[in-house]
Amino acid sequence: MRFIEDLCPPALLYLIFLVVQLGLDASLGMWATLVVKTFLGFATVAVLDVFCDIELGVVSWFLVAAPFIITALGTSIAMGTRFDEKVIHQTKETFSSAEDIGSSGSVDSLEKISKGSSEKKKKSE
Repeated sequence: MRFIEDLCPPALLYLIFLVVQLGLDASLGMWATLVVKTFLGFATVAVLDVFCDIELGVVSWFLVAAPFIITALGTSIAMGTRFDEKVIHQTKETFSSAEDIGSSGSVDSLEKISKGSSEKKKKSE
């Protein structure tokens, strides 16, 4: 495993993330995604290692850390503005039984169901 021992720290960290992702893809049976991620992932590891070799370790670290920083920033902004609470209050979900939807499950049948259920309520009152 000389290849792994010679990797710079950001490339090694990215390789660890890559192996975890490949394991998840393999366990879920996502074979096409696994093949694409393998090729692109090892190419990225090689590029990160080349950056370290030409004294651009800072760039390599930035490329590895940027997605985590952006995600943390977006999450903290969403939490600070209470975006999730606003979305929950605006989103109303209704559920129907499988019998109500019918075999087609189309929008037309859903509209008929909602009209039918409102008519049933009126009749029961």
